[in-house]
Amino acid sequence: MLKLRLPLLSIMIVTNLMLLACSEEKTKAGESSESTVVTNHSVQHVEESKQTLPTIDKHYDFTYLEKLPEEKRALYEDFLKKGNINSLKTFTPEEIVLIMMNLIFEHNFDKLYAITYNNNELPDKDTFIAEYIDYFLDEDIQNYLMYRYYDSISLNKDSSTESIAIVQLEIIFGSSHYGKTYALLREDGMWKVDLYNYIKEKKAKSEEK
Repeated sequence: MLKLRLPLLSIMIVTNLMLLACSEEKTKAGESSESTVVTNHSVQHVEESKQTLPTIDKHYDFTYLEKLPEEKRALYEDFLKKGNINSLKTFTPEEIVLIMMNLIFEHNFDKLYAITYNNNELPDKDTFIAEYIDYFLDEDIQNYLMYRYYDSISLNKDSSTESIAIVQLEIIFGSSHYGKTYALLREDGMWKVDLYNYIKEKKAKSEEK
């Protein structure tokens, strides 16, 4: 009986090692990078390459809010319940990006509209939501899933100014680095995401087809 078990055990070990090697090879495949150019308070989002993104597996329910301090979570909840945008005035650019990701996941487009940079260019809320869903929601959901276990979120101090903040989410798999860049601008005494410029770019490309 022992003699029969040993060959079977050897086969199982070899099979598992082969599967593990395949998995590691897929993880290392591909790398995407992005850059952001700031000119005249507008941000151009440039994707230099697009390749297959790695699969991530975690065994707990993730939220982009888990690293927010308790007092900031309370202020965010106040914003959700009462719509008081002033609750977010003490939030850093990085924290605004984190709550933006949570709003995307919750499909809370009303509040996403509230934290979007206006600059007298935003359409009315209903038009914004319709355009966002048509042209940008799918990409934002992919970004949410891709970066939900991010390794770091940081302010690019070289590209940022007192009125413009460039925030980068980064995730690392071995020697491969993936980054997602967001631009925020100061408006009404707080940081807001320069989201509508991205939507307009997507809309323009769609209409060219």
